[in-house]
Amino acid sequence: MREREHETPHGETPYSPTSLLRALTADPYSVDTLRKDEHPAAEAAPPDNRLMRGVTLLLALALGFVVAVSVLDLRHESSAEGNPRALLEQEVLETRAEAEQLERHQSELEGQIADAQGVILDGSDAGASARLAAYEQAGGGVSLSGSGTVLELQDSAPLPSSPGGGAGTVNRVTDGDLQIAVNGLWAAGAEAISLNGQRLTATTAIRTAGSAVLVDFRPLSPPYRITALGDTEQLRTGVLEEETGDYLTDISTRYGIRMSWEDGDELTVPARAVGTLREASVLDDETHEAPDTPPTPSSTQHSTAGNGVEEETP
Repeated sequence: MREREHETPHGETPYSPTSLLRALTADPYSVDTLRKDEHPAAEAAPPDNRLMRGVTLLLALALGFVVAVSVLDLRHESSAEGNPRALLEQEVLETRAEAEQLERHQSELEGQIADAQGVILDGSDAGASARLAAYEQAGGGVSLSGSGTVLELQDSAPLPSSPGGGAGTVNRVTDGDLQIAVNGLWAAGAEAISLNGQRLTATTAIRTAGSAVLVDFRPLSPPYRITALGDTEQLRTGVLEEETGDYLTDISTRYGIRMSWEDGDELTVPARAVGTLREASVLDDETHEAPDTPPTPSSTQHSTAGNGVEEETP
C-alpha cells in the first residue's frame, strides 16, 4: 500500500474530502507545498501528446457522425408516407374534398328540385310558386343578399396579471351576450340574421356547452360576427339607443369585450339547414287540415301552404 505523502496537520491527504475545509482554517505556512507530479492520480492520467489529441479528435468526429445519422433517420421516418400522422392528414384531406363534392352535388339537386317544384305548382295554381317563395324567404329557407351591418363581438384581450404570475385571464363572450345582441337587431328591424355563417330563425337555439357557443348544436369560435340585413342606420340606431346598446357598452367597459360595427352593401346570409323529413301526409284539399291523428308531444309540425304536404321535424 502506498504511503501517504504531504499530509496536512490533521492527518488527511491533501485530496481527501475534508482536507480542503481544514486546510482553509489551518495555518497556511504549516502545510507542505503540493506538486502536481506527486499527486497519487497523476500516474493514471493519459499522456498529453499529439497522438492522444488525434485519437480524441477522431472519436469526437465519429460521435458527431453517428448523432447526425440518427437525427436524419428520425426525420425521414417522421416524414415518410407510411407514418400514422401522414396517413391521418391524407385521410382528412380526402374526406374534406369528398364533403365539398357532396355539397356541390346537393346544391345541384336542390336547384333541380326547386325548378321541378315550381313547374308543378304553377301548373296547378298560378300563384302557388310565388307564395311558396315568400314562405321560404320568411322561414329562412333561402339565402338572402343586400345591404346591412355586421356586429362583431370578440373575447377580451388577456388581462394584466400579478407580478411573477402567468398570463392574465380572458373574459369570454357568452351565449347570453349573443342572444341579447341578436334580439336587439331583430327589434331594430333586421330582415335576416346569421351568426358566423349560421342562419338564425324563430326556432334557432343559441346555447353554450363548456366554453363553446352552439347554434343549433353547431359549435362556433370567436370572433362572433352577427350579419343583419336591413337599413344600416336604422339597425345601428335601434341597437345603440335601446337597452341592448347599454348592455353591450357595459360588458365592453367592465369586462373588456371588444365590439365593432361594419356596414356593407353586398352582405349575404345563407339559408337555414334543411330539417330531416320524418313523416308526411296529404292534406285535405278543401279544408287544408291534417288528419285526426295528433302529433307527438316531442315533435313540431310545419305546414307550407299551397304544396299540400305537412312535415314533422324533431
